[in-house]
Parts: sequence; C-alpha cells; structure tokens
Amino acid sequence: MLVQNNKIVAVFFNSQSNYSQSLKSEFVTAVSLGGGQITNEFDLSKSDFSAVKSYEQLTKQNTQVIMLAGDTSTLDKALQVVQINQKRLPLLAGDDIYTLKTLEIGREQAVGMIITIPWHISGDYKSDFPQKSRQLWGADVNWRSAMSYDATLALTAAIARNPTRENIQQTLSSPDFSTQGASGTIRFLPSGDRNTSVQIVKIVPSKRLNVGYEFVPESP
Repeated sequence: MLVQNNKIVAVFFNSQSNYSQSLKSEFVTAVSLGGGQITNEFDLSKSDFSAVKSYEQLTKQNTQVIMLAGDTSTLDKALQVVQINQKRLPLLAGDDIYTLKTLEIGREQAVGMIITIPWHISGDYKSDFPQKSRQLWGADVNWRSAMSYDATLALTAAIARNPTRENIQQTLSSPDFSTQGASGTIRFLPSGDRNTSVQIVKIVPSKRLNVGYEFVPESP
C-alpha cells in the first residue's frame, strides 16, 4: 500500500464530522503501524482553510502521499486540493469522496486517486446482485445502494427471528447472526459496525461514461 514503507503522509479531514474524525484516526493508526509518518493534519471545516497554503505547507514537509478523509460537506474543499496537486502526489480518499461530483470536478487531476469503499459492482464476481440490479434499474448501482439493500435484508432476517425492537438489536449483534446480502455474508461486530472487507477502487479515464471518468476496482 502507498502508506507503507516509511511514507510521509498529510491528512485532510473535517473536525466537525464524527465520520471524518473516525476515518482520520483509523488511518493515522494504520500509517503508524505501517512505519509511515503523518506530517500534517489539515482541518477542512475551518473558515480560514486555504487549499493553496495547506499544499505549500505539506510540500515543505516532503510529503509523499495525501489522504482526503473529509466528508460530503467538505467535498468542495477536498477537490480544491485535488486540483492544486496536479497529480504530483498520490491521492488516497475515504468513501465519501466516491461521488459523481468528484469525477466531474476532479477530472484528469483525479485520475489515479485510490478510494476505499464497502462494495463495487464490478468487483463482485460471486453475487447475483449486480445482474439483478441492472435488470431492475437499468444501470449500475453504487455501494450506497448495495449497503441500503443489505441493511434491509439484515433487518428482515432479524425481524423474522425476533420481531420486537429489543430482540432485533440483540439478534443483529449476536455472533451467530448472518445472512446473505449484495456484498456477501452480512455480519456485525459487537460494536454494531458491519464486519466486512473493503473494496479498493481508483479513478481512470472512461469512454463508457459521459463524464469521461469512472471508478474501477483496483487489481489485487
């Protein structure tokens, strides 16, 4: 991975978002365990945030990789960083960056960006959900639709076992609970988080989509 081998990394995040804070914290831990170093943490939510000044600062620190750990509310500022970077440094990002807007605004400057998401329709070879969803909606669905589908299946399975509110929660958090979903077997950790792997995708030029770019699964 790009964050290993003593890489020097700068992180952009939103201090006002629990999601972004959690993503940043987990990423910083992963970088440290991988032997890397975090040089700067830039808060996208600050009123005086400047993509230009932040980029100037991180380049002075010999940064080798940029991580965009913001959320949808700070997407515009994150995309400013993408534009200023001009593909000079590798870009990593969390799943909230996985949007059509990223392709439309980032365009050529976003090519090569690596994003971790829960699921991608082209990376799911074992499930019949991709084919069924294309037949139903006439288009590819994204990971958000797949996760919503899985959430519905999980709740339906839990209700079938124990239909009261308290029992549904207990059923979902039970280590014995599992059901099949769009992205494979659905299980939950004791914390309530989904116990699942992630799909790594990158942005590439595309002749298939009108926007001219798309997210595709990264080769193992």
